[in-house]
Amino acid sequence: MNFAFLPDLSALTVLIVILLLVRRRHPGPRANAWLLGLFLTLVEELAHTFYPQNGPPPAIFHIIVVDCYVLTGALFIWAAGNQKLSRNSRFLYLAVNTAALLALTTLYGANLPMSPAYLLAISAGIIVGVASSLFVRQNWLYASLFTLGWILVAALAEHDMLRQAVYWSLACVFTLAALAFDRHLERRSTGKLAIVPGLSLWALCFALHPWVVKYPAYADIASHVLNMQIALVAIGMILVLLEQQVSTNQWLALHDELTGLPNRRMFAAKLDLAIERCNREKGSLALVVLDLDGFKKINDSLGHLAGDHVLREISTTLRRSVRSSDTVARLGGDEFIIMASDMDNEKSLQRFVESIRGAIERPIDVHEQAISVTASLGIAMYPADADDAIKLLRVADQRMYFLKRRPAQQSQVDTGMAALSPPA
Repeated sequence: MNFAFLPDLSALTVLIVILLLVRRRHPGPRANAWLLGLFLTLVEELAHTFYPQNGPPPAIFHIIVVDCYVLTGALFIWAAGNQKLSRNSRFLYLAVNTAALLALTTLYGANLPMSPAYLLAISAGIIVGVASSLFVRQNWLYASLFTLGWILVAALAEHDMLRQAVYWSLACVFTLAALAFDRHLERRSTGKLAIVPGLSLWALCFALHPWVVKYPAYADIASHVLNMQIALVAIGMILVLLEQQVSTNQWLALHDELTGLPNRRMFAAKLDLAIERCNREKGSLALVVLDLDGFKKINDSLGHLAGDHVLREISTTLRRSVRSSDTVARLGGDEFIIMASDMDNEKSLQRFVESIRGAIERPIDVHEQAISVTASLGIAMYPADADDAIKLLRVADQRMYFLKRRPAQQSQVDTGMAALSPPA
């Protein structure tokens, strides 16, 4: 057993534990793939400790090492993500192409000489690569690149250059992972500055491996460089998860977690900006406060999960019912608010409010039954009703509660303020 690998194993184990602790705060498919990839790297490092100081490695440990490299690279590509493909399509694409490369590395890891099995694995790689590129990705360029890559592997294998064929293939896999992270991580991400160079160095180590093994004096240097970039990638992953946690916290501070709509704090800021714009441009805006009628009965009779479903459906409906320049927010509970600019006259405002009311009253499927929801609406105009945000909100709120107390008038949509104003 080669105990020289134990410090590296210990360091990698510590990084995996840290990543696991961070992942508990920010779970997700990407974090799971990273953890599994680093765990496979740990398995590969452990298998390396059983390599003899001199002579070829035992076949079983050699297979574990090269196969772990392939699976780690594939997991990192998966973790980078590709928004153009669905999750199932990405999995299928990576799985079939990884299986073809695994067949090649397993044959190589078993220290088998050139045989028809290699040609069978290479042929399968070409067929799978071309077919998956055309039918899953629908991309002729990827199909051409797979064909050229596997033809190069076949040429190297034919000339008994199996090590070059395998390790240059691994270099391509990790280069693809580096490119994927470079493309899909945010440009300002600090973790990206560690992950992309780390994966690039990893690919470079694989590309130089066939040359390094011929010069044992450089083997230790190459081993340290490899371990350095593994640590670099792990640190980068931890940084990305922490950045995502910060971003999530910032988002939650300004949005309603259940519906994804802006919350009261964000809406207040938007309202202040809108009023400033109205003052500059001598414009106007409408504020519509709405409260769902009988929502408590839904919670009591169907449960809070059903109530949450109704709130999410209402929020989606409201988002679709307003213009892109308007703002919809959830104030809390079953109360929503809409800010609409450029309401030039009473008729346009009435049409706008009627469209909102009609959208809300569309049936919602809950537990396989259709539920119709109504709402009480309070409307206030700036600057006709108030000269600042606080007063405007108060007027709209008072009118909404005035209608809620008088159900017979809920069908009225009167923007003239006498009919909707609460009694003095």
